[in-house]
Amino acid sequence: MPSDHTPQHDPLERIFAYRAFDLRDRFPQPLETFRQALECLQSDNAYLPDMSGEIVAYLRGGRAVPIPEHLFIRQAGNSASVVQKNENDRVCNAVEAWLRETLSRENEDTVNASTVRPSRLNILLDQCDPNAPEPDDIQAWQHIGEVGREIIEAPGREDIWDAAVKAMGEVQARRWMKTSHPKLNGKSPNLCIEEDPTRVYELVLQINAGAD
Repeated sequence: MPSDHTPQHDPLERIFAYRAFDLRDRFPQPLETFRQALECLQSDNAYLPDMSGEIVAYLRGGRAVPIPEHLFIRQAGNSASVVQKNENDRVCNAVEAWLRETLSRENEDTVNASTVRPSRLNILLDQCDPNAPEPDDIQAWQHIGEVGREIIEAPGREDIWDAAVKAMGEVQARRWMKTSHPKLNGKSPNLCIEEDPTRVYELVLQINAGAD
């Protein structure tokens, strides 16, 4: 007797590749599994993966899913680290379950794959309260006036991060990179680094100018 149930496709079949990203983009190759991407961030070749590591699943049809950093990067106070290799089985299972649940939702958390080159430094701030009041220094930064263009060549992501840390310290730099700003059309510096790194760098310099 034929079954009344229609076979269900595994949502994970929509994924055709993964990519791992670190601050210097040392892993440009597509990978078959999340585990391979995780092992890239755990390798000696990864540059500051605890501060900038990201793993993205690419879907058929031109979409992509950034995998939440808290699944593979551990945060303890102001420090962070990629999970140890002896945790890989558990982490892979957790990521698989998250992807399956995410891709099963009607309004899934996907983005256009062409925009997924992680221009943000992707510091783990998931534990921060998004409704918390902005610190005084961030509010002051929002109102800093314009300054001249101090650089000629476009800065790199590392230049911007180093300047931000120098200007306000690592902890506030992490928050700053994800704080929207009206002079960036309401976007955060993280989201604007790729399209206009010079503008983001100038805003960092404004912090230094205001601190003097």
